[in-house]
Formats: sequence, structure tokens, C-alpha cells
Amino acid sequence: MNSIAQQLDSTQIKSAYLFNFIKHVQWSDETSKNQFVVAIYQNQPLFEQISNTLSDRLVKNKPISVIYVESVQECKNADVVFVTVESDIDISTIASDLRQTQTLLVTDNSADKHNIMINLVVDSEKKAITFEVNKSNIVFEQLSMSSELLLLGGTEIDVATLYRETEVAMQKMRLREVKLQLELNQQNEKISDNISRLNNLNNELGKRQNIAEQRQVELLALKKDIDRQKLSVTAKEGQLNDVLQQLSSAREALEAKQKETEQQDQANEAMSNRIAANKNILGKQQSQLEQQELQLIKKNEQLAQGKERIDKQRSYITFLAGLITTALLFSILVVWLFIKNKKTTRKLSQTLANLKSMQDQLIQSEKLASLGKLTAGVAHEINTPLGIAVTSTSSALEATRAILGDFEQNNLTKSAMSKYFQSIEQSAELNMSSLDRVIELLNNFKQVAADQVVGELREINFTHYINEIMQTLSAELKRDRVTYQYQGDEEIMMKTVPGAIAQVLTNLVTNSLRHGFENQQSGNIVIKTEVTNDVITLMYADDGNGMTAEVLQNIFEPFFTTKRNSGGTGLGMNIVYNIINQKLQGNIDIESEEGQGARFIITLPKVLKE
Repeated sequence: MNSIAQQLDSTQIKSAYLFNFIKHVQWSDETSKNQFVVAIYQNQPLFEQISNTLSDRLVKNKPISVIYVESVQECKNADVVFVTVESDIDISTIASDLRQTQTLLVTDNSADKHNIMINLVVDSEKKAITFEVNKSNIVFEQLSMSSELLLLGGTEIDVATLYRETEVAMQKMRLREVKLQLELNQQNEKISDNISRLNNLNNELGKRQNIAEQRQVELLALKKDIDRQKLSVTAKEGQLNDVLQQLSSAREALEAKQKETEQQDQANEAMSNRIAANKNILGKQQSQLEQQELQLIKKNEQLAQGKERIDKQRSYITFLAGLITTALLFSILVVWLFIKNKKTTRKLSQTLANLKSMQDQLIQSEKLASLGKLTAGVAHEINTPLGIAVTSTSSALEATRAILGDFEQNNLTKSAMSKYFQSIEQSAELNMSSLDRVIELLNNFKQVAADQVVGELREINFTHYINEIMQTLSAELKRDRVTYQYQGDEEIMMKTVPGAIAQVLTNLVTNSLRHGFENQQSGNIVIKTEVTNDVITLMYADDGNGMTAEVLQNIFEPFFTTKRNSGGTGLGMNIVYNIINQKLQGNIDIESEEGQGARFIITLPKVLKE
């Protein structure tokens, strides 16, 4: 490896070392990892070079993800942290913060041998890069390394030498402590002599009086402190009662919302039954229409045959008789066909009206079904912060009862009161953050749900609205282990129908979860936006199963579905197409290959014409 170092760039050598460190070090949870994360600490140029080298490589059949971090807190999420030691970087602090996180710390040219795990060393004379290994620190982090690691050109730091250096330093400290203790004893002897002289000069009465006055002052101060603590306890109890009232109100609102969700689920189930019945009716009506078309064709053929017979009869009957007979027959036939055609036209018009009504009902049912899923997801998300608030309030109540018992038994201490106040403050902060989360979720849900029902034209921040919609769908995404990422401008103002956009994104996400990520352990959804003049381009992409050529050709056709046996209506993407082209005055294109995911490119006007 040292000979190769003379021919390669130093960054490439460091990248190679990092690759081999991951290869020869074992993590306790390695089998459950989807990838190995390498964090480059506060060195942007080095991050770009190492990322270009390692991002496309596999180690132990898993990809390597290279990230850039600015703080030690971000390093805790990585498997390997690479730190280039400079004057303003303290390796001991970084190593202390990363303890018990099972993170492999790799340093570059560090002089601190006690806190390193693996340290790269540049030999300027040989123009080579080697490394040192502090095995004790690696074992302490519950990591293990293979014996082949040292064969790459590394050396293991002599632990005994480090121990002897530490022992020598401790002996020096002990000698200094003995010397200071002798000096302290001498000072104590002098102080004892001075105290004895002072005691001889003062009389016993003066000493007792001073002691009594000091105790009186301490008693008054303690009494004032207890009064202040009582007032503080009363104020904290009032705050706790307010928090309990807020929690009770939140519980009642959650129970009401759960009842509404159950009622909506029942309505959705009834609507599904109606959709199935409507499908049967539509099938029957389509067969009736086909029969009526066949009858019309037969009638036209009969009419043509009748005309031929009339022409033949003209040659055998006199001109006048033939003319009169033909006129009479033609008049009767025209009247009869007119009446028959009028009845048929009436039936066809009624059938078309029924079909349009059925289609409107199916579209409305799709809206209600998506709104029901949205409601269920928001209710699931609200349970977590409310559970945290209940637990925190219960803990605060137990602490209050304990401190009240100490107060009644006169066992109350200042340290106990301080600990109690800290606990109450932490509980209150936790409750407020949890309740703020609940309020945020409810506000987002109310706005998105209202937009889907009302469908009015108004101005919105397109970026914020997309994130609100995806946040309301976060429960569905978490259930299928799907991550969401937004890329694009943070401030895009547009005048449109927000409810239509909400339904389009909801249908696209539902389509990805049901079809794109079927039989997959996890997935990713990316939404990108771009503004060009007065046109906004939205690109929705997933890395799922993709589509066959047949599915891609018929995806916007009504009632076309690959999930008919499992309850699919085939109207989801047809509704998306109609909403974008008619209601939002835009356009949608699809790019997809089987096994390569799907990309939906949607173009919308920045200002929708009324």
C-alpha cells in the first residue's frame, strides 16, 4: 500500500483506506443496515472528492453514502466519521461526544493517541500514507476488526506505552498532592494556634450570643425561602391544572375526530358498495346500448329492402297507381320511422345522462375515499404527540404528589424543590411542544380537507401547500416505509384551485403505494418544482416497479386497472388527467419503464383563468 501511495493522489489513498476500514470492521447491527454512511467533518473539498470516489461502490454488498457534516451531533447518525485534524478541532471532545454510538472515528494526522481509533499518518520522507490503530477504543465502542486490517500497512498503538505515560503523570500528581497536603497541615496548625489565642481573648458569653444571633438569622432566611417555595409550588400547580384542562380538551376533540373517522369509514364502505352496484348497472346499460345499435342497423337494412321492393313495383303498376301507392307507403314508412327514431333517441339520451351521473358519483366517491384515508392518517399521527403529553403530565402529577408528601411531613429540602421545579418545567415544555404538533397537524388537515370539498379559486404558496399535503399523508408513507423529499424553490406563489391539486397529489401517492411499491421493502418519492415565465412544472417521481408498455398506453383510460380483483375502480388516473387538463388548465406526461420507477411531468399555469 505504501508503494502505491507514491503513484496515487492522497485523496484517492484516503478513500481507499476508508473503503478497507469499512470492509475489515464489524458493527453489531451490520446485518440490518441498508447502507454504510461516511461523514466528512468540516472539510467541503475533501467531501466532494471522496464522494465522487466512493458513492458508486459497494462494500459487503451494500452501498456507501458519503455526507458532509458541520456538527458532532450530525456525526452520531453515521457509521464512519473522518476528521482532518486542524488547530481549531479538539479530537478529545469529538471522541467524547461519539462514545457509545458505535461510530468508527478516523482521524488524519492527529497527535492525540489516547482518543483516536484509526489515525492516518503522512510520512514526508517516504512520501507515503500509513495508519495507526488504537484497538482498545474500537473494542470499547462494541466494534470488532479483522486481523487483515493491519496487513494493509497499519500499526497498532502500543497500549503499554500509553499506560506507562499515564502512570508517570499520575505519580507526579501524587507527589504534588503530598507536598500540598504538608503545606495545608502547616497552615491548619497555624490557624489552630490563632483560634486558641482568639478563644482565650473572648469570653464564653460573647460566643454563645453570637451563635444564637447567627441561628436566628439562618432561621429567618429559611422561613422566607419556604414562603417563596410555597408561592412557587402554588403557581406551578396552577400551570399544571391549565395543562390538564388543555389535555382534557384535546382528548375530547380527538374522541370526536375518531367518531367522525369511524362514521366516514362506514360511509366509505357504503360508497364502495354503491360503486360496485353502479358498475353492474353500467355493464347492463352498455349491453343494452349495443343491442339497440344492432336493432337500428337491422331497421336501416329493412328500410333499404323496402325501397328496393317499391322500385320493382313501379315497373308493374301503372304510372298513376304506382305513384299514389308509392307516396302512401313512403309517407307511412317515414312517419313510422320518425316515431321509432324519436323513442330510440329518447332512450339513448336517458342512458347517456345516467352514465354521466354514474361517472360524477364515482368521482365524488373517489374524493371521499381519499379524504377518508387522509382523516385516518392524521388521526394516527395525532396519537403519538398526545401519548407523549399524557405520559409527561402523569409524571408531573406523580412528582407533585411526592413533593406535597414531603412538605406535609416537614421533610422538604432545597435540592428536592429544585429537582421538582426542573421536572415540572421539562414536563410543561414537553406538553407544549406535543400540543403544538397536534395543533399544526389539525390546521393542515382542516385546510387540505376544506380545499378538497369546496374547490374554490384562491392564491397559495405552492411549495408550502405541497408539503402540507404530503405531511397529511405521512402516516401512509411511514406504514409502507416510503421516504419523501422535495426539491425546488421554497417560495412559489400561484392562483389556482388548491383542492384539485390536493386530489391529484393524493391520487399519485396512492397509485405509488398500491402499484409502484408493491412487494418492495421500502421506497422513495421525490417532488421537484420549476418556474419558467408564467408556467410551473411539477415532476413527481418514485423508484418503484414502473409500468409495462400496455399499462403506460392505457393508464388514463377510464375503468382501466390492474387491481380489479382487489377493489380497484380504474378511475384514479383518469380523474387526475381530467382535473389537470380541464379544471387546472394544464398538461400531464408520463415516463416509465418496467423496473425503473415512474415520472409524472405536470405543467400548470401560474395564474388560473376564471
